[in-house]
Amino acid sequence: MPAPSDAPPLSFAHLSELEVGPPALIDLAAQAGFASVGIRTNAATPGGIEYTLRSATDLTATRRRMADTGVSALYIEMISLSGATRVRDFEPMLETGAALGATRLAIGGNDPDFAILAERMAELCDLARGYAIAVDLEFMPFRPVRSLADAIDVIKRTQRTNAHILVDALHFFRSGSDVAQLRQIDPAMLGTFQLCDAPRRAPAAADLVTEARTNRLLPGAGGLPLWSLIDVLPASIPWGVELPIASQFPALTPNERARLMVRSTREFLCTRPSLSTPERNPTEQP
Repeated sequence: MPAPSDAPPLSFAHLSELEVGPPALIDLAAQAGFASVGIRTNAATPGGIEYTLRSATDLTATRRRMADTGVSALYIEMISLSGATRVRDFEPMLETGAALGATRLAIGGNDPDFAILAERMAELCDLARGYAIAVDLEFMPFRPVRSLADAIDVIKRTQRTNAHILVDALHFFRSGSDVAQLRQIDPAMLGTFQLCDAPRRAPAAADLVTEARTNRLLPGAGGLPLWSLIDVLPASIPWGVELPIASQFPALTPNERARLMVRSTREFLCTRPSLSTPERNPTEQP
């Protein structure tokens, strides 16, 4: 089934196949039909997987594959920002991002004091501006910046034009965030969007991290009211697909899973529900 003519180009979120690093990641994305990638150049948690690309050989090889395939780097990730973060320590990461042509940096908010967090984010935005990189704050229900409302609070305090919000579909609904609030904010506040699906019923709070990192579902395979979210997003927002589905499809190769992600997403985009059959809120009883 072909995607609708106005379907957005898709970006491959690195969490989807974190064991595959660049430059092989670029080939995987190209063969599957992705237009761009996000690259985990800094571990999301201590001891986690990262591909710093500090080696000139690795960086050159990755850039060559990008030039050969036409796949670009949309963003680099992930900084867990807190009051203790030494922002200048991440300048080499930004240098790498700029060398790859990335225009965005994804971060998580890891400090319950939003005033202090906003100070650090402002400092990071100032540093990133020198590399023509915008900073996208991703709210997650298991971090201090857990919801859309929290992210809006931090961005407003940051007071930087290159400070934005990353909207992840799973985190949006699991945090109980409000579509009406998303509709009302300035579209310029939004940076990127990441698509996936999940069961309508949320797991226990203690299992939210596991769900986010290993148990997401292909678009349309779950029960989240995704169209209610998609329909209020700015038309120009970049789309990522974040689907770590290796445990669900262990018999498939990473390349096969990536192709499945593209095919399922395109099929889902052809299934916009009728206005007469609105999607049910995930908190409603069946």
